[in-house]
Amino acid sequence: MDTLLERWCENRPWHRVLCWCLSILFAGLAGWSTLLRPVDRLCAELQRQLMQDARANASLWPAASKIPFNPEPRELQKMQPFSPLDFQGNGVKLVHWKPSQRGGELTLDAEWPAIPTVFSLLAQRDVQVAAFAIAPQDALLRLRLELESDHEK
Repeated sequence: MDTLLERWCENRPWHRVLCWCLSILFAGLAGWSTLLRPVDRLCAELQRQLMQDARANASLWPAASKIPFNPEPRELQKMQPFSPLDFQGNGVKLVHWKPSQRGGELTLDAEWPAIPTVFSLLAQRDVQVAAFAIAPQDALLRLRLELESDHEK
C-alpha cells in the first residue's frame, strides 16, 4: 500500500490531475447510467403518453360537440312536512323534541344501522342538520341533532 502512495506522490502534477479528471468522469458516467438514464427514459415515456392522450382527447371533441345539449328538467320532489313523530320505529325511538324558531333539537335512541336512515328522512323533509352528536346509551346510541329548516322557500 505504501508503494502505491509513494508512486502517486512521485507522479507529475498534470498526471495526477488527469487521473482525477478521468476518475470523476467515469464516476459521473456510472451515476448517470444507473440513476439518471432510467428516470430520463421514464420521463420520455410519460411525455409520449401525454401527447398521445392529448391527441386522443382532441379527436373526441368534434364528436362530443355534435351531441345536442338538452338537459332534462328534473322533477322536483314534493317535500313532506317535518314531524318528530316520523322518527319512531325501525330501530329508532324519539326521546326528546325541543322546537325553536328556525328548527329545533331532536334526541333519538337508535341502533347503528338505523342512523343513516334518520339523515335521509331529514333530507326528504327539507331539514338541515346544523350539528349532531352520537353517544352510547345502554344498548343503543343516543343521537342528538340540532335541526334548521328554511320556511321562507
